[in-house]
Parts: sequence; structure tokens; C-alpha cells
Amino acid sequence: MGPTHAVVIGGSFSGLAAGRVLSEFFDRVTVLDRDKFPERIEDRAGVPQARHVHGLLVRGLIEYQKLFPGFERLAVDKGATFHDHTLDFVVLRPQGWQSRYRSDLKFLSASRELIESCVRELFRQIPNVELRERTAVTGLRLDANSQQCVGVLVPSGPRGRTETIEADLVVDATGSVSRAPMWLEQAGIPPPRETVVDPLAGYASRWFQGPARWPDDWWWWAGAYIRRRPDDLVEANFQLKEHNRWHLTLSGFNRQYPPTRESDFMASLRSLRSPLIAEMARLMEPISPVYANRAIHNRWRHYESWKQRCGGFIAIGDAYVTYNPVYAQGMTAAVLSAQMLRSCLNRHDPLDPALPRAYHLSQAVIQHDPWMLSAGVDLRFPFTTGERPLPIRLFNLYLDGIGLAAREDPAVRRSLVEVAQLIRPLSDFFHAGIAARVGLAAFRTGLRQVKATLRRQEVAPVPPMPPTATRVDAPPIAAA
Repeated sequence: MGPTHAVVIGGSFSGLAAGRVLSEFFDRVTVLDRDKFPERIEDRAGVPQARHVHGLLVRGLIEYQKLFPGFERLAVDKGATFHDHTLDFVVLRPQGWQSRYRSDLKFLSASRELIESCVRELFRQIPNVELRERTAVTGLRLDANSQQCVGVLVPSGPRGRTETIEADLVVDATGSVSRAPMWLEQAGIPPPRETVVDPLAGYASRWFQGPARWPDDWWWWAGAYIRRRPDDLVEANFQLKEHNRWHLTLSGFNRQYPPTRESDFMASLRSLRSPLIAEMARLMEPISPVYANRAIHNRWRHYESWKQRCGGFIAIGDAYVTYNPVYAQGMTAAVLSAQMLRSCLNRHDPLDPALPRAYHLSQAVIQHDPWMLSAGVDLRFPFTTGERPLPIRLFNLYLDGIGLAAREDPAVRRSLVEVAQLIRPLSDFFHAGIAARVGLAAFRTGLRQVKATLRRQEVAPVPPMPPTATRVDAPPIAAA
């Protein structure tokens, strides 16, 4: 047998992480992307969602550092900082202002573009990989007799001609816009069924240059997040990124899209549940236009239960499961999917026909918790389209109880943060100790009052300085 070759379609987080793993098992790995990658840290035209606030979960930071040693150091060299999200970040949850405490967890303050540039730079240092730009894949090449995927089709010359890039394994990492289902159908293979959960959401975002100095009574420095209540339709996320630049995203639901005209965008900040973010923006200088995106939903392509077989082909990351970006699951889910691929390749020969099936089954397991924390939570709102099975309805009722208990109970609060950051599994919510604390909080509130409490509760317009909290100064601001 000659040298083995793997082809990855898509050069974003999923594709680069998958390519890194495949480089350990194949003689040669080629990652194809239709874009020209930027020389500097900036957006890519082919990633419209990149212009909105992104956050790398703590679990994602850990896994990228494992997969790409030196990732943290490189990010800091490019301007990223670290903060403690529960100490340096102010959050207005449906139940009220989040209690301030030290979690000792490392959160990365950096733009999506910076994070992707670090991954791309480290990927390019791998000796047996090639990152080929401006190469748009137009289809899969399948062996007619075995329905084995043996390569991909790319344009070659005029008049729609194509050529085949042969491969022993093809990985679809093209994200939510994956055309693999269409390509499979064109080849006579019915694609997998899909589950779509759509909160009818849209985003509008803008960049700001931060102030040189905070007001003395503002104890937060890393960001502010105003979450929506069940009867709210708009929320706001304002985060510090590199070089004292701030990224603000307004998220609207049930087609209550945030405004895209600059004057209307700024004026709408006053209509949020708290004037806090409007006051923060007033002290800053806008440095970008308002960017909008409305192609937002959760989608699960069920390759794990796919009755068809297509050897030599797998889908990974967002090409398999896409999440509503407001929950910041995507970058972390991408690297977790790649780590699961490594586990499967440790158990299966890279050319084993059973590998795709085994991988898709394993990926379904790793994607369960992010799906419940994104699509499952979106389904608590009546306007969201999608099936509402009984387990999800019960989960959301229990999640309301967790939110109430977390206000006063440090153990529940810690569990909530660690599960949301994918450090601990979702099953931790149902351990006897946590369940008992949630039950006690629900009893005190009154089960029939939970929803009403979330809707009617009044909160202070700005968070007070907790009397027991220690003032935390912001790190030195790097020059832009």
C-alpha cells in the first residue's frame, strides 16, 4: 500500500483541528478552503458569523492548548488577556445580577479572528500538512461499485471542468453551510435526516475602542452580558478583546431583529433591561459599521443514525451539529470533535471501512451536552420552531430551578459555571447533592411561581459592588 492521504474540506476551526489529528495517522493531509486567508488578524468573507461576539469556553482553551502546544502563549503575544469570568465580568441573568465570586478558571479575552490566526499559524508548522487556499470543492468523488468516497472534485480550467483530488479519507468541515448532503444525494445516496431548532434569531454587532480609564465604581473590566428573560426578545453581550477593543453584539429573537442603522443600533441600547451597556458604550468610540447576520439556528445532521454507508467520508464539527452562536459552543465543540476523532483513530485503522460509522456514533455522544445547552435551551421559548420532546421540556423546567438556586447557593453556582463551560458533564446537574439544593430552592420559591418570578422580578439598574468582593484592577492596556 502506498502513502496515505486525507483531505479536509474547510480551513476554519473544525478543519484545522481535524487536520492536526489526521497528521498523526496519515502520511499526508491536505486542507482545502475556498477563501484566501488574511495576512493580518481580520475577518474572512466566507465566515459571516465571525463579525459577531465569540467566546472560547474554558474547556476549549484547555483542548486547543493540548492539540496545538504553544497556543496560549501565542494568543497572549498577539494581544489576548485572561480573566475570571465570575469575578471580572458582570452578568444580568433572568433571575437577577449574577453573584460575584472567584472561580479560578481561565477565560480568554480575544477576538475570533485572533484565535483562528493562532490555530492557523501553529497548524502551518506541521510538516506533513498543506493548507490550500482559494480551492472550492464542488463535489465528492465516489466509487460507483463500492460507494466508497475516494476524493473530492475541484474546478480545473474553463467551462466548468473539474479534477479529482484523490484521498483515502475525506472530512467535511465546512460548517453549517455544508453541501455534503446535496453531494451525497447527487451521487444517489440519500443524506441523513436532520433536526432543526430555530429561535428565529438575528444578530447585529459593532466594534468600539475602549476608554483609557473606567469609572471608579465599575468593578468589572472584562465585559457585560444582559441575558433575556422568557418574555424578552433582545439581549446584549459586550466583551473586551485584544488592544482594549470591545465587541458588542445584540441578539434578537422571534424575528425581533436588532437594528442595523448605526443611529438606531446605538439608540436601542437604552431599551435593554439595564442601562449598563448603554453607559459603557457612551464612554467608547465606535470603530466599525454595524454588521448583521440572520442565518442563525441549531441543526443536527444525524450521521450517527444514517442507514446509508459511505466509506471514506466523515462529517465533523458544525458540518455535523450546528449551534446557535449565542451560547458560544462552536469553537469548543470543534476541538472536542477533533479529539474524539483521535480516539477513534487510535481504535481503528485509518483505512478501516468501519471508521466513519464508529466516529459518527462517538461524535453524537460528545455533542449531546452542547446540544442540550443550546438547542434545548432555545426550545424553552414558545416562538422557537422544532420538536419539544418531554425530556427537553423537563430539562428546561429543571434548568429554571438551577438558575434560581444558583443565586444564593455557591455549590449550585459552581456547578452551573463548570457545566456551561463544558468542564463537567451535564449529568452533574442531576447528582443527588445538586438536585437536593435545587429542590430546596424551588420549594422556597414555589414551583408554580418559578416562571412568574423570572418574568416579573425587578433588578437594580446597575450591579452594586458586593461588600465582600475584592477590587480587581484591569491588566495593562496594550497599545493598538
